[in-house]
Amino acid sequence: MALPFFRKGKDKPPAPAPKTAPVKEAPPTEPMLTMGMTMGAGSGIVVEETSGAPQSPVDEAAILYASGQSDAAEQLLKDVLTTDDRRPWHMLFDLYGIQNREREFEQLALDYAMRFETSPPVWQPPATNTSEKPSQAKTATLELPGLLDRSAAAVLRDGVAATAANDVVQIDFSRIAMVDEAGADECAQVLASARKARRKLRISGVDRLIALLQDLNRATHSRAVHWLLLLELYQTLGQQENFENLAVDYAVHFEVSPPSWSEVQAAEVIQTARAQPEDDALRLSGEITPGNDSALQQFGDHAATRDEVLVDLSQVTRIDYASVGQFIGVLMQGLGSGKTITLRGHNALIHELFRVMGIDQLAHLVPHHSR
Repeated sequence: MALPFFRKGKDKPPAPAPKTAPVKEAPPTEPMLTMGMTMGAGSGIVVEETSGAPQSPVDEAAILYASGQSDAAEQLLKDVLTTDDRRPWHMLFDLYGIQNREREFEQLALDYAMRFETSPPVWQPPATNTSEKPSQAKTATLELPGLLDRSAAAVLRDGVAATAANDVVQIDFSRIAMVDEAGADECAQVLASARKARRKLRISGVDRLIALLQDLNRATHSRAVHWLLLLELYQTLGQQENFENLAVDYAVHFEVSPPSWSEVQAAEVIQTARAQPEDDALRLSGEITPGNDSALQQFGDHAATRDEVLVDLSQVTRIDYASVGQFIGVLMQGLGSGKTITLRGHNALIHELFRVMGIDQLAHLVPHHSR
Protein backbone atom coordinates (compact mmCIF):
# COMPACT_ATOMS: atom_id res chain seq x y z
CA MET A 1 0.00 0.00 0.00
CA ALA A 2 1.38 3.40 -0.95
CA LEU A 3 1.30 6.02 1.80
CA PRO A 4 1.72 9.65 0.76
CA PHE A 5 4.19 11.64 2.85
CA PHE A 6 4.72 15.38 2.96
CA ARG A 7 8.39 16.19 2.42
CA LYS A 8 9.65 18.63 4.99
CA GLY A 9 11.61 21.59 3.72
CA LYS A 10 10.60 21.43 0.10
CA ASP A 11 6.95 22.40 0.43
CA LYS A 12 5.92 25.98 1.00
CA PRO A 13 2.59 27.36 2.19
CA PRO A 14 0.52 29.47 -0.17
CA ALA A 15 1.86 33.01 -0.36
CA PRO A 16 -0.27 35.52 1.57
CA ALA A 17 -2.64 37.44 -0.64
CA PRO A 18 -1.69 41.09 -1.38
CA LYS A 19 -3.85 43.70 0.28
CA THR A 20 -5.44 44.67 -3.02
CA ALA A 21 -6.40 41.11 -3.95
CA PRO A 22 -10.05 40.03 -3.88
CA VAL A 23 -11.29 38.05 -0.91
CA LYS A 24 -11.30 34.75 -2.77
CA GLU A 25 -7.80 33.36 -3.05
CA ALA A 26 -6.47 31.38 -5.94
CA PRO A 27 -5.29 27.87 -5.04
CA PRO A 28 -1.56 27.40 -4.44
CA THR A 29 0.21 27.10 -7.75
CA GLU A 30 3.23 25.25 -6.37
CA PRO A 31 2.53 21.51 -6.23
CA MET A 32 2.62 19.74 -2.90
CA LEU A 33 5.40 17.15 -2.62
CA THR A 34 4.53 13.77 -1.21
CA MET A 35 6.33 10.50 -0.72
CA GLY A 36 4.90 7.14 -1.58
CA MET A 37 5.97 4.61 1.03
CA THR A 38 5.67 0.90 0.27
CA MET A 39 6.28 -1.81 2.83
CA GLY A 40 8.48 -4.42 1.17
CA ALA A 41 8.40 -8.16 1.73
CA GLY A 42 11.50 -7.91 3.93
CA SER A 43 9.86 -5.21 6.08
CA GLY A 44 11.97 -2.58 4.33
CA ILE A 45 10.61 0.83 3.33
CA VAL A 46 10.74 2.00 -0.26
CA VAL A 47 10.22 5.76 -0.69
CA GLU A 48 9.17 7.37 -3.95
CA GLU A 49 8.66 11.11 -4.45
CA THR A 50 5.52 12.18 -6.25
CA SER A 51 3.64 15.46 -6.50
CA GLY A 52 0.06 16.61 -6.15
CA ALA A 53 -2.10 19.67 -5.67
CA PRO A 54 -5.46 20.55 -4.15
CA GLN A 55 -8.22 18.89 -6.15
CA SER A 56 -11.24 20.78 -4.80
CA PRO A 57 -12.26 24.03 -3.09
CA VAL A 58 -12.48 22.07 0.18
CA ASP A 59 -8.82 21.08 -0.21
CA GLU A 60 -7.85 24.64 -0.97
CA ALA A 61 -9.82 26.05 1.96
CA ALA A 62 -8.15 23.61 4.36
CA ILE A 63 -4.71 24.72 3.17
CA LEU A 64 -5.62 28.41 3.28
CA TYR A 65 -6.82 28.07 6.87
CA ALA A 66 -3.71 26.12 7.83
CA SER A 67 -1.65 28.93 6.30
CA GLY A 68 -3.32 31.55 8.49
CA GLN A 69 -5.63 32.90 5.75
CA SER A 70 -8.94 32.28 7.54
CA ASP A 71 -10.83 35.08 5.73
CA ALA A 72 -9.96 33.65 2.33
CA ALA A 73 -10.85 30.14 3.52
CA GLU A 74 -14.21 31.35 4.81
CA GLN A 75 -15.12 33.05 1.55
CA LEU A 76 -14.14 30.00 -0.46
CA LEU A 77 -16.26 27.74 1.74
CA LYS A 78 -19.26 30.05 1.42
CA ASP A 79 -18.95 29.86 -2.36
CA VAL A 80 -19.42 26.07 -2.38
CA LEU A 81 -22.36 25.74 0.05
CA THR A 82 -24.67 25.29 -2.94
CA THR A 83 -23.39 21.74 -3.47
CA ASP A 84 -24.61 18.62 -1.66
CA ASP A 85 -21.19 18.21 -0.04
CA ARG A 86 -21.60 18.73 3.72
CA ARG A 87 -17.87 19.12 4.39
CA PRO A 88 -17.70 22.88 3.74
CA TRP A 89 -20.70 23.34 6.05
CA HIS A 90 -18.93 21.57 8.91
CA MET A 91 -15.73 23.48 8.21
CA LEU A 92 -17.64 26.77 8.48
CA PHE A 93 -19.39 25.64 11.66
CA ASP A 94 -16.03 24.93 13.26
CA LEU A 95 -14.49 28.15 11.95
CA TYR A 96 -17.31 30.21 13.48
CA GLY A 97 -16.99 28.26 16.72
CA ILE A 98 -13.24 28.90 16.92
CA GLN A 99 -13.79 32.61 16.23
CA ASN A 100 -16.73 32.80 18.70
CA ARG A 101 -19.12 34.08 16.01
CA GLU A 102 -22.45 32.85 17.35
CA ARG A 103 -24.67 34.94 15.07
CA GLU A 104 -23.08 33.58 11.89
CA PHE A 105 -23.12 30.05 13.36
CA GLU A 106 -26.86 30.21 14.10
CA GLN A 107 -27.67 31.55 10.63
CA LEU A 108 -25.60 28.77 9.07
CA ALA A 109 -27.40 26.23 11.28
CA LEU A 110 -30.77 27.48 10.03
CA ASP A 111 -29.66 27.23 6.39
CA TYR A 112 -28.22 23.76 7.04
CA ALA A 113 -31.47 22.49 8.59
CA MET A 114 -33.52 23.79 5.65
CA ARG A 115 -31.19 22.39 3.01
CA PHE A 116 -30.53 18.93 4.44
CA GLU A 117 -33.75 18.54 6.48
CA THR A 118 -31.83 17.33 9.51
CA SER A 119 -30.69 18.78 12.81
CA PRO A 120 -27.65 21.07 12.51
CA PRO A 121 -24.75 21.23 14.97
CA VAL A 122 -25.56 23.08 18.19
CA TRP A 123 -23.70 26.21 19.24
CA GLN A 124 -21.41 25.58 22.20
CA PRO A 125 -20.43 28.81 23.97
CA PRO A 126 -16.79 29.06 24.97
CA ALA A 127 -16.00 28.06 28.52
CA THR A 128 -15.94 30.97 30.91
CA ASN A 129 -12.51 31.87 32.17
CA THR A 130 -13.33 33.20 35.63
CA SER A 131 -9.65 33.84 36.39
CA GLU A 132 -9.75 36.81 34.04
CA LYS A 133 -12.58 38.47 36.00
CA PRO A 134 -11.24 40.28 39.08
CA SER A 135 -14.57 40.06 40.88
CA GLN A 136 -14.74 39.68 44.63
CA ALA A 137 -18.16 38.02 44.49
CA LYS A 138 -18.35 34.43 45.68
CA THR A 139 -20.09 31.65 43.76
CA ALA A 140 -22.57 29.20 45.25
CA THR A 141 -23.09 26.08 43.12
CA LEU A 142 -26.44 24.29 43.17
CA GLU A 143 -26.63 20.97 41.30
CA LEU A 144 -30.16 19.69 40.74
CA PRO A 145 -30.88 15.92 40.73
CA GLY A 146 -32.30 13.78 37.93
CA LEU A 147 -35.91 14.37 39.02
CA LEU A 148 -37.04 17.97 39.27
CA ASP A 149 -39.82 17.62 41.86
CA ARG A 150 -41.00 19.71 44.80
CA SER A 151 -38.09 18.63 47.04
CA ALA A 152 -35.50 19.45 44.36
CA ALA A 153 -37.08 22.85 43.82
CA ALA A 154 -36.99 23.42 47.60
CA VAL A 155 -33.25 22.76 47.59
CA LEU A 156 -32.94 25.35 44.82
CA ARG A 157 -35.04 27.88 46.73
CA ASP A 158 -33.12 27.38 49.98
CA GLY A 159 -29.78 27.54 48.17
CA VAL A 160 -30.60 30.86 46.53
CA ALA A 161 -31.96 32.27 49.78
CA ALA A 162 -28.82 31.26 51.69
CA THR A 163 -26.54 33.06 49.22
CA ALA A 164 -25.54 36.67 49.79
CA ALA A 165 -27.29 39.16 47.49
CA ASN A 166 -24.07 40.12 45.68
CA ASP A 167 -22.83 36.57 45.21
CA VAL A 168 -23.20 34.55 42.03
CA VAL A 169 -25.62 31.61 42.10
CA GLN A 170 -24.53 28.85 39.73
CA ILE A 171 -27.31 26.38 38.85
CA ASP A 172 -26.51 23.11 37.09
CA PHE A 173 -29.52 21.61 35.26
CA SER A 174 -27.49 19.01 33.35
CA ARG A 175 -28.65 15.96 35.35
CA ILE A 176 -32.39 16.58 35.02
CA ALA A 177 -34.16 13.77 33.13
CA MET A 178 -37.72 14.13 34.50
CA VAL A 179 -39.88 17.09 35.56
CA ASP A 180 -43.10 16.74 37.51
CA GLU A 181 -45.77 19.42 37.78
CA ALA A 182 -44.97 20.49 41.33
CA GLY A 183 -41.26 20.73 40.55
CA ALA A 184 -41.89 22.76 37.39
CA ASP A 185 -44.16 25.19 39.24
CA GLU A 186 -41.77 25.67 42.18
CA CYS A 187 -38.69 26.00 39.95
CA ALA A 188 -40.40 28.65 37.79
CA GLN A 189 -41.26 30.63 40.92
CA VAL A 190 -37.68 30.44 42.25
CA LEU A 191 -36.23 31.64 38.94
CA ALA A 192 -38.81 34.44 38.67
CA SER A 193 -38.04 35.63 42.21
CA ALA A 194 -34.30 35.56 41.56
CA ARG A 195 -34.78 37.49 38.32
CA LYS A 196 -36.96 40.15 39.93
CA ALA A 197 -34.41 40.50 42.73
CA ARG A 198 -31.74 40.97 40.06
CA ARG A 199 -29.69 38.08 41.40
CA LYS A 200 -26.55 37.14 39.48
CA LEU A 201 -27.21 33.75 37.94
CA ARG A 202 -24.83 31.46 36.13
CA ILE A 203 -26.48 28.47 34.47
CA SER A 204 -25.14 25.24 32.98
CA GLY A 205 -26.79 22.22 31.35
CA VAL A 206 -29.89 24.23 30.46
CA ASP A 207 -30.14 23.00 26.85
CA ARG A 208 -31.09 19.53 28.05
CA LEU A 209 -33.83 20.88 30.32
CA ILE A 210 -35.19 23.08 27.51
CA ALA A 211 -35.33 20.10 25.13
CA LEU A 212 -37.10 18.04 27.79
CA LEU A 213 -39.72 20.74 28.37
CA GLN A 214 -40.24 21.19 24.63
CA ASP A 215 -41.01 17.47 24.37
CA LEU A 216 -43.46 17.68 27.28
CA ASN A 217 -45.20 20.68 25.72
CA ARG A 218 -45.71 18.81 22.44
CA ALA A 219 -47.69 16.10 24.23
CA THR A 220 -51.44 15.94 23.58
CA HIS A 221 -52.31 16.64 27.22
CA SER A 222 -49.48 19.01 28.07
CA ARG A 223 -49.46 20.82 31.40
CA ALA A 224 -49.46 24.60 31.71
CA VAL A 225 -46.76 24.51 34.40
CA HIS A 226 -44.29 22.99 31.95
CA TRP A 227 -45.00 25.78 29.48
CA LEU A 228 -44.58 28.38 32.20
CA LEU A 229 -41.24 26.94 33.34
CA LEU A 230 -39.97 27.03 29.75
CA LEU A 231 -41.17 30.63 29.39
CA GLU A 232 -39.33 31.52 32.61
CA LEU A 233 -36.16 29.83 31.37
CA TYR A 234 -36.29 31.83 28.12
CA GLN A 235 -36.82 34.99 30.21
CA THR A 236 -33.93 34.12 32.53
CA LEU A 237 -31.64 33.45 29.57
CA GLY A 238 -32.63 36.67 27.81
CA GLN A 239 -34.00 34.80 24.77
CA GLN A 240 -36.77 37.24 23.90
CA GLU A 241 -37.67 35.86 20.47
CA ASN A 242 -38.08 32.32 21.83
CA PHE A 243 -40.08 33.73 24.74
CA GLU A 244 -42.48 35.67 22.54
CA ASN A 245 -43.02 32.79 20.10
CA LEU A 246 -43.80 30.42 22.96
CA ALA A 247 -46.03 33.02 24.64
CA VAL A 248 -48.21 33.20 21.53
CA ASP A 249 -48.48 29.40 21.38
CA TYR A 250 -49.29 29.32 25.11
CA ALA A 251 -52.12 31.85 24.69
CA VAL A 252 -53.62 29.89 21.79
CA HIS A 253 -53.26 26.51 23.48
CA PHE A 254 -54.64 27.43 26.92
CA GLU A 255 -56.79 30.44 25.89
CA VAL A 256 -55.32 32.62 28.63
CA SER A 257 -52.98 35.59 28.64
CA PRO A 258 -49.30 34.59 28.77
CA PRO A 259 -46.66 36.18 31.02
CA SER A 260 -45.12 39.43 29.77
CA TRP A 261 -41.48 39.91 28.81
CA SER A 262 -39.39 41.84 31.34
CA GLU A 263 -36.15 43.66 30.49
CA VAL A 264 -33.61 42.35 32.99
CA GLN A 265 -30.00 41.24 32.85
CA ALA A 266 -29.82 37.74 31.39
CA ALA A 267 -28.18 34.91 33.28
CA GLU A 268 -24.70 33.84 32.19
CA VAL A 269 -24.66 30.48 30.42
CA ILE A 270 -21.58 28.31 30.93
CA GLN A 271 -20.56 24.87 29.81
CA THR A 272 -20.57 22.06 32.29
CA ALA A 273 -17.03 20.78 32.66
CA ARG A 274 -16.81 17.50 30.77
CA ALA A 275 -15.24 14.62 32.60
CA GLN A 276 -12.04 13.58 30.90
CA PRO A 277 -12.31 10.08 29.43
CA GLU A 278 -10.35 7.48 31.32
CA ASP A 279 -7.82 6.53 28.69
CA ASP A 280 -4.18 7.03 27.89
CA ALA A 281 -4.68 9.87 25.41
CA LEU A 282 -2.25 12.74 24.99
CA ARG A 283 -4.32 15.93 24.99
CA LEU A 284 -2.96 18.82 22.95
CA SER A 285 -4.39 22.34 22.74
CA GLY A 286 -4.09 25.70 21.00
CA GLU A 287 -2.32 26.18 17.66
CA ILE A 288 0.53 23.99 16.49
CA THR A 289 2.94 26.29 14.65
CA PRO A 290 6.69 26.49 13.95
CA GLY A 291 6.96 29.02 16.77
CA ASN A 292 4.99 26.83 19.17
CA ASP A 293 6.09 23.30 18.40
CA SER A 294 6.23 21.94 21.95
CA ALA A 295 3.12 19.94 21.11
CA LEU A 296 5.06 18.00 18.48
CA GLN A 297 7.75 17.20 21.05
CA GLN A 298 5.07 15.97 23.44
CA PHE A 299 3.57 13.88 20.64
CA GLY A 300 6.92 12.27 19.87
CA ASP A 301 7.70 11.54 23.52
CA HIS A 302 4.23 10.11 24.08
CA ALA A 303 4.39 7.87 21.02
CA ALA A 304 7.87 6.58 21.88
CA THR A 305 6.63 4.73 24.96
CA ARG A 306 3.42 3.19 23.62
CA ASP A 307 2.40 0.63 21.02
CA GLU A 308 -1.13 2.04 20.69
CA VAL A 309 -0.92 5.82 20.49
CA LEU A 310 -4.01 7.95 21.13
CA VAL A 311 -3.86 11.73 20.65
CA ASP A 312 -6.80 14.00 21.52
CA LEU A 313 -6.88 17.14 19.34
CA SER A 314 -10.29 18.45 20.44
CA GLN A 315 -8.70 21.59 21.91
CA VAL A 316 -6.39 22.25 18.94
CA THR A 317 -7.74 25.10 16.80
CA ARG A 318 -5.23 24.99 13.92
CA ILE A 319 -2.19 23.10 12.68
CA ASP A 320 0.00 25.45 10.68
CA TYR A 321 0.78 24.42 7.13
CA ALA A 322 4.51 24.80 7.84
CA SER A 323 4.26 22.33 10.76
CA VAL A 324 2.58 19.53 8.84
CA GLY A 325 5.90 18.04 7.76
CA GLN A 326 7.08 17.67 11.36
CA PHE A 327 3.68 16.28 12.34
CA ILE A 328 3.92 13.62 9.66
CA GLY A 329 7.50 12.91 10.65
CA VAL A 330 6.32 11.88 14.12
CA LEU A 331 3.63 9.68 12.56
CA MET A 332 6.18 8.04 10.26
CA GLN A 333 8.48 7.24 13.16
CA GLY A 334 5.64 5.50 14.95
CA LEU A 335 4.53 3.69 11.82
CA GLY A 336 8.05 2.45 11.20
CA SER A 337 8.11 1.02 14.73
CA GLY A 338 4.90 -0.91 14.16
CA LYS A 339 2.69 1.35 16.27
CA THR A 340 -0.98 2.12 15.65
CA ILE A 341 -1.92 5.78 15.96
CA THR A 342 -5.36 7.34 16.45
CA LEU A 343 -6.03 11.07 16.18
CA ARG A 344 -9.39 12.07 17.58
CA GLY A 345 -11.59 15.08 18.27
CA HIS A 346 -10.06 17.43 15.69
CA ASN A 347 -12.20 20.02 13.94
CA ALA A 348 -13.36 19.75 10.33
CA LEU A 349 -10.75 22.22 9.06
CA ILE A 350 -7.92 20.11 10.46
CA HIS A 351 -9.59 16.91 9.27
CA GLU A 352 -9.64 18.07 5.65
CA LEU A 353 -6.00 19.18 5.92
CA PHE A 354 -5.13 15.70 7.20
CA ARG A 355 -6.96 14.15 4.25
CA VAL A 356 -5.27 16.39 1.67
CA MET A 357 -1.83 15.63 3.10
CA GLY A 358 -2.44 11.87 3.27
CA ILE A 359 -2.44 11.67 7.06
CA ASP A 360 -5.63 9.61 6.85
CA GLN A 361 -3.41 6.81 5.52
CA LEU A 362 -0.92 7.07 8.37
CA ALA A 363 -3.32 7.21 11.32
CA HIS A 364 -6.90 6.40 12.23
CA LEU A 365 -8.88 9.66 12.23
CA VAL A 366 -11.90 10.28 14.45
CA PRO A 367 -12.97 13.93 13.91
CA HIS A 368 -15.43 15.43 16.36
CA HIS A 369 -18.14 15.97 13.70
CA SER A 370 -18.25 12.23 12.89
CA ARG A 371 -20.24 11.60 16.06
